[in-house]
Amino acid sequence: MRKGLIEVGIIVFGLLGNIAAVTAQVDHVSINSRQFELNKVARLRVNMVAQNDDVSRLSFYIRQLDDGNVQQQKLTVQGINHFLFQLSGTDVVSDPNAQLMITQDTAAGVATLAIMAVFDAPYSVNSATLVSNLDNQQTSPVATPPVMRASKTRQVDHRLAQEPSLPAPSSVKSAQQVRCLIERDNSDTLWRIANRYKEQWHTSVYGAMLAIFETNLLAFSKQKIHLLVKDVPLNCPSTAILAEYNNKAFDKKVFEMIEAKHGEK
Repeated sequence: MRKGLIEVGIIVFGLLGNIAAVTAQVDHVSINSRQFELNKVARLRVNMVAQNDDVSRLSFYIRQLDDGNVQQQKLTVQGINHFLFQLSGTDVVSDPNAQLMITQDTAAGVATLAIMAVFDAPYSVNSATLVSNLDNQQTSPVATPPVMRASKTRQVDHRLAQEPSLPAPSSVKSAQQVRCLIERDNSDTLWRIANRYKEQWHTSVYGAMLAIFETNLLAFSKQKIHLLVKDVPLNCPSTAILAEYNNKAFDKKVFEMIEAKHGEK
């Protein structure tokens, strides 16, 4: 990933739907979903593609008017994956024209990267479940291709024959979850795999590609989304991961940004 110098003094206020133009340090930022309604405490999910995957110098604020006075509350940030973040506030948002403001600490001071209308973002209750960390990505698989069913049946029969040494139920469940694999052959591209599973997973082809990438980072050479390795098993995304990718327009934008970023030499 390129580590360029921060371009100080370039402030871009772009707003196209919920997609904002940003400086060179951050390739893309957009509101993935809004998980609160007017007169409730702020909860948002934000898509972010940063050149060095470091968002520690970024701050997120809700800015609103209250009796003619500008109020600003800082939001806490929790990473969900490499390009999706949960933002949470503590104060009620009562202004229908409230804005999400994103700033970055630079050597010259604080620079504003983007300002977006909060209530223009899509409302989604389904996105409210957090994935605690990347190590837990492969739990609760949602797809078991037919090619795996015979294998699982044989494994169950073998365990029944060895009943005295059966593991605890939680261990059996965990082992079964890990065995949920995506059906593929070496001629399959990421697009082809995602296109095959998108309906089963109730997402778009872009959402499916992002979910596969997030779940199987080590199956991509140099962890780049366009470098899917052959002969490597692919685990099924969990229901929690698939819930992150429920907006085709945003998923497409994020995928294209990541693809462009990973294609840089």
